[in-house]
Amino acid sequence: MSTVDWFSVKDRVIWVTGSSRGIGLGVGRHLLEQGARVVFHSRNIELLNDLVADLGGSPEVTAVSCDVRDPEQVRDAVAEIGQAHGKLDGLVANVGGAAFAPAAETEPAQWAKMLDLNLSAAFYCAQAARPLLKGSEAGSMVLVGAVAAINPTPMFAAYGAAKAGVEHLVGSLAAEWGPDIRVNAVSPGLILTEGSLAAVFGGSKDLADRAGVTTAVGRLGLPLDIGLACQFLLSPASAFVSGAVLKIDGGPVEGPTQRILSAVRSLADGD
Repeated sequence: MSTVDWFSVKDRVIWVTGSSRGIGLGVGRHLLEQGARVVFHSRNIELLNDLVADLGGSPEVTAVSCDVRDPEQVRDAVAEIGQAHGKLDGLVANVGGAAFAPAAETEPAQWAKMLDLNLSAAFYCAQAARPLLKGSEAGSMVLVGAVAAINPTPMFAAYGAAKAGVEHLVGSLAAEWGPDIRVNAVSPGLILTEGSLAAVFGGSKDLADRAGVTTAVGRLGLPLDIGLACQFLLSPASAFVSGAVLKIDGGPVEGPTQRILSAVRSLADGD
């Protein structure tokens, strides 16, 4: 097998959840460009129809619509994939979202919503996809976590806790479902999408560019960065990788001591 082939996902059927926009769309487009047969997903059927049309109506592109927080809908979506393709080789469980709220003021319904969207949905998709993936010679799952799983997340405690659950789930599923299926996670830092540009930077591209200095590589992440990582974890190149969490955040520019010193100096300058 040549070096290029090790990273090939050509002709593999890969379901990317939450792929009508943002990171999921970037991952789906990249895998499609690499020759995969991508199943795009959204709750919004109109968005999916527009996306399929935008991608040129290629036979390599199919779409399913379901609410991934509903196990029955997820099972139906997987059955639809099986009928359309006869197999499933990969899953990228990307659906997630964060809600801003002080922990002391987080209502039980808000807490439950974050767990459902970020943790339970990933589990439902993994569980439903397992039988089809088990039948593949190269069944692989990639759950999308977040660096919030290992970092303190004031005002986003429910989101961080849910993503921490995703990372634990990856290890447990890898242990239970191997060697038939490999299960890994990608853990993105701040990725520049239309959504994050609006929510984090108020739509200012200049602010987003300046924020790049907070990473060791000098820029913010792009959906393509996550797509490349997913390609690796879905390809033969990662055949000996399971139960792993791949952090994709550009690297830190300072450690805890440097952060403390920076804060102290800022306070001193303020005086």
